[in-house]
Amino acid sequence: MHISSRDVIRALGRSTAALVCVLALASCTSGDSEAEAANLCGISASSEEEGLVREILTTEDFETKAYKSTNALVDKTTWAVQHMRPGKDSYFTAACRYELDDRQRGAYAIFSFGWSPRATSDALTSPGSASYAWNGAGGVASDIGATLLVQCDLPGELGAQSKNVRLSADVMFSFRPSRPVADQAAKDQRMTLTYLMTRRVTEALGCENKPLAKPPVVKPLPPS
Repeated sequence: MHISSRDVIRALGRSTAALVCVLALASCTSGDSEAEAANLCGISASSEEEGLVREILTTEDFETKAYKSTNALVDKTTWAVQHMRPGKDSYFTAACRYELDDRQRGAYAIFSFGWSPRATSDALTSPGSASYAWNGAGGVASDIGATLLVQCDLPGELGAQSKNVRLSADVMFSFRPSRPVADQAAKDQRMTLTYLMTRRVTEALGCENKPLAKPPVVKPLPPS
């Protein structure tokens, strides 16, 4: 059964047992893979990720929250690929939240990760969305969210199974009191941030093909 980030968020809101850890901004740089492995959601000042979050949320300050530790996310994600139903998406795990919340307005971005069957997995488009493809990965960005699908060849006994699926990043963007219309530059920013955050997950999972090792060069596909 596919559980989207929307469902996860609602479940977290209903459950008083849900643990949300507020993290300080990491002191590492975005290129420090060891620090990112220990603190997957942490974003350092002046990093590319930090600049993108500020631009997307239109704020100078934001809070970083982690729904799962890196080890817990890896455990949940590897469990999910082992328990997929034929032809169905896996369970998605909420990972990171970046949020602005004040009396006048609010905005947040939530990143969740799961798996989609390789044979049928395509990022769903909607009116006004932009599609992307590079280095074997494909994605879609819109006013309300972004999706990135990427081949992740897992090590060990999950290697054969992982070749039949693709790692899926599901990002939700929310704004209040009103949602701005995302122009092409805004969609490109959302897709770039999704790429960079998903790269952290592929590194934590140990994807042997290193699918997102190259710097993101985000260019939308021409309209079909």
